This record gives sequence, structure tokens and C-alpha cells, in this order.
Amino acid sequence: MRRMKRRIVLIAAVCGLMLTAAAQGEIRTVTERNQGRGATGKFKFKNIPSPSRTDAAANASFSIIDGRRDINGRTPRALRDGRLPDNADQPGANFFFAQGAKGGRIVADLGRVVAVKRISTYSWHRRSRGPQVYRLYAADGSAKDFNTRPVGAIAPDRAGWTLIAEVDTRPKTGDFGGQYAASIFDSAGAAIGSFRYLLFDVTATETVDIFGNTFFSEIDVCDGKVHKPAPTPGLETVSIPGGCRMTLDYSEMPELKQWIDKSLKPACVKWYPLIAEMLSDDGYKAPQHFSITFRANMRGVAATGGVRIYCAGRWFTRNLHGQAVGAVVHEMVHVVQQYRRVRGGRPNPGWMVEGVADYIRWFGYEPKSKRPRVNPARAKYTDSYRTTGAFLNYLVNNVDKDIVRKFNSAMRKGKYSPDLWKQYTDKTVDQLWADFIRTLNAKKLS
Repeated sequence: MRRMKRRIVLIAAVCGLMLTAAAQGEIRTVTERNQGRGATGKFKFKNIPSPSRTDAAANASFSIIDGRRDINGRTPRALRDGRLPDNADQPGANFFFAQGAKGGRIVADLGRVVAVKRISTYSWHRRSRGPQVYRLYAADGSAKDFNTRPVGAIAPDRAGWTLIAEVDTRPKTGDFGGQYAASIFDSAGAAIGSFRYLLFDVTATETVDIFGNTFFSEIDVCDGKVHKPAPTPGLETVSIPGGCRMTLDYSEMPELKQWIDKSLKPACVKWYPLIAEMLSDDGYKAPQHFSITFRANMRGVAATGGVRIYCAGRWFTRNLHGQAVGAVVHEMVHVVQQYRRVRGGRPNPGWMVEGVADYIRWFGYEPKSKRPRVNPARAKYTDSYRTTGAFLNYLVNNVDKDIVRKFNSAMRKGKYSPDLWKQYTDKTVDQLWADFIRTLNAKKLS
């Protein structure tokens, strides 16, 4: 009788194991690629979920344990905050390893052991920085030989880590450009495993040149639950009249907070709608959301890509009581301009693009006492920025008050042509410039 009972218990245990095995499928990796118009800032894919801000990695700590990040990109925090690029070439909206590096290693600490159901990675670039090539390792941290920072020649699978998947989204033929997603999951819907740590051993997509490090936009870890993202110090959203929103990110430069609150916010809230009105066009609506990010290691002054403005934090620190706000006003003009290349259209001259932005800045926002002075002996209308801005101001006041709006409309549609000067004013641009120089010389003599 005892033997029969033992046999029944043994059979029950085996059945239990069989049921467990049946519930666990195989780990699979699915990859997708969007190209052309299919690639948008929403990162929509057919079989892979779009990036989430409420996944299990929302509050995770991402850190580089091997390799160097490129200072033109964001810190590893960009991999978990749900903020995505809106076009294919936005270094400041992605994390990537330094130029010339052959990749590196990133560790994500989820803070606790999590039953992970799916891990998804997202990237976007118009060339070789689009695809993803990496090995994914995971650990719960309980192994005796566990090493949280296996670097260099230390193989993760010999330091308490388990290899979960190998990902390579590089197309076999054609160019590498596009928007990519890779998703790792269990085929039966079960958890991949229970982990606290994830290690991404990243390899460059190519070594022909120094530009083979992937633009990683986001890494999501799904456990089937909704997680509330922790607030990020130095990150806030400001409402602007007309239903617009502005995201400010000064997390790398918290010392700018007082100046941002006192000077920058009021100027942006007032001037963004004004700029949108000044550059209005039939059927066109200025972007309803844009961002301003201050970066500690950025060189130069400021730059705009799409609807993202990037500011060199150190330069702004030195110019808070001088040109700082005006520099942002200039960049907001670029957000509203949206002079994207139109198929079959003409390229816009850079001196006009920057000239329009500086016209609005120096002859709209800035006080008269700060307006630039043009040297008639050496200046040329193609000098761009302040000089072109001053030239446009002369035309607005003396030739056609709508001249800037007209050129803006043409450039937005890809229809700029030197012939437009004659069409709009009955004079060539050189004749108009000669008139402007005469007025400057007359003022010097008076």
C-alpha cells in the first residue's frame, strides 16, 4: 500500500513537471524594420509593441560598464524614459557608443527580481547606425560567481550571467537605413525568466568607417504590469497658448533652473505663438509640441532637429544675462519653419533660413539697443544670421511688409528661387542689397 501511494505521488510530481514544461515555450526573437514614410516618431510596427513609458524598465538604472558613450548622444537614461526621436538623424534623442568604438556593454538594473515576459529594443537612423547587433544576458544576482560588471575579456556567461538571445537586424542586402525593433519573448506567453539584471553586449554594425554604432532610442522590459515612471528631476512640460506644449529637460544642468523659471519659460510661452503667427501659411499648422534640452557636454551654442532644440549648457551658463534667451528664440523659429526637403523641390539657401530666424530674433524679440549693425564696406546679404536678418528688416520696412512671410511660404514648399526676388519686389536681390547699402552709407554721413 505504501509503495502504491509513493507511486501515485511520484506520478503526480512528474505530471506537474510536464504541465510546467508545457506552459513554457521557446524563447523567440522577432525583428521588424520600417522604411520611408512607414518610419515615424510613433515607432509603430506590425507585430512588435510600440515603446512604452510604463514598462518594468521605466524606473530601472541603465549604466555603461564597458565602452564610451558618444557625447553627441544622450546618456543611457534615454533608453528607458519613453522619449523618442521624430526623425532618422537625431543624435541628441538617442544613446550610442562613441565614434570608432566597436560597441560596448550596458547593464540595466530593474531594482528587484522581475518575471520578464518580453524585452524589446528600438533604434532609428538613415544609414548604418539603424540596425541592432547585440547579445542579451540576464541574471537574478544570486549566483556565487555573479559579477555585475563583466568588462573587457570577461565573458558574462562565466560571471553568473545567462545568455538569453542574440540579435542581429542587419539586412542581408541593400542599405542599412531605417527604423528597427527587436522583441524577445516566450512563444507560449510565459515569462522568459525571473531577472533583476539585463546585460546588452552591443557590437557595431560595421567597421568600414567610424559611424557604425547603433542609435538606440528605447529599451522596454515587459512584465505584464503598468508601472508609474518616477519623476525625472529637471524634466517638465509647460503649456503654451493655442494648445501647444513645450518639454524642458535641464536634468544635466540643474543649476539653470532659476534662470529657466524666471526668464526662459515666460519668453517661450509668449514668443512661440507669435513666431507661429509671423510664419503662418495656408493649410500649415506649427508643431504643437517641441522640446528644449540642455546638455552638459555639447559644443557650440544651440541646434535644432525637427521639433527638438539642443542647447550647450556651459555656453548658456556663461550667457544667462546676455544672449541666452535670444538664442532659444532663434531656435524656436527653426521649429516653426519646418523647411524639410520636398521631393522635386529646390534646396533652400542656408543664409535665408538663418536670416529669417535672426530677423525675428533681433528685430522682433531683442530690444532695439541690441540690434546688429551692418558694416556696409564688408557685408553681403549671403553672410547669413544677423546681416541677412538686418537686410530682411530693411525690406519689411521699406519694400514689402509681407516679404518674410512670402519667402517663408516658398521655402516651406521647396519652391525657393532667386527669381522670386524679382517677382515679389520688381528688383533682383543684388539691386535690393545695393539699395540697403546706400541707406547705411547715408546714415553714416548724416
